[in-house]
Amino acid sequence: MIYYRVALQNKQTPTWKWQSTVLTSLDALLLFLRTYKTFPKEDVRVFFSSSTEGMEEMLTRQNQGLVSSSVSADQLLSGKSMNSSEIKRLEFELAGAGDHDEPYTFALPTYMPQLLAWTKLQARVRNGELQP
Repeated sequence: MIYYRVALQNKQTPTWKWQSTVLTSLDALLLFLRTYKTFPKEDVRVFFSSSTEGMEEMLTRQNQGLVSSSVSADQLLSGKSMNSSEIKRLEFELAGAGDHDEPYTFALPTYMPQLLAWTKLQARVRNGELQP
């Protein structure tokens, strides 16, 4: 499930503040955005998350000028949105889970067809047929 939440930008202090509760459907989001149709579209931002807890982190990131799972209302209304796989990928990357800091060590596969494919690739590189 994708959750949505709307924030407005304060012009005096360029920070984003929540204007809606967590919304659970695109229809509810579009209905809510109608109430802000007189606002400049770049001052209204829609945040997406796969969990209600993730919304606060996205708002904090946006206020710090970092990547967040959000688009302006103008972008949303013109068809730009984020699908669930994009949101989950971004949340996973931001969570810091994984071994991104670990050096990669290659080991040949133990499955014979894969081993043969790697051996053929290595031979083509050595013969100059392919560039690494």
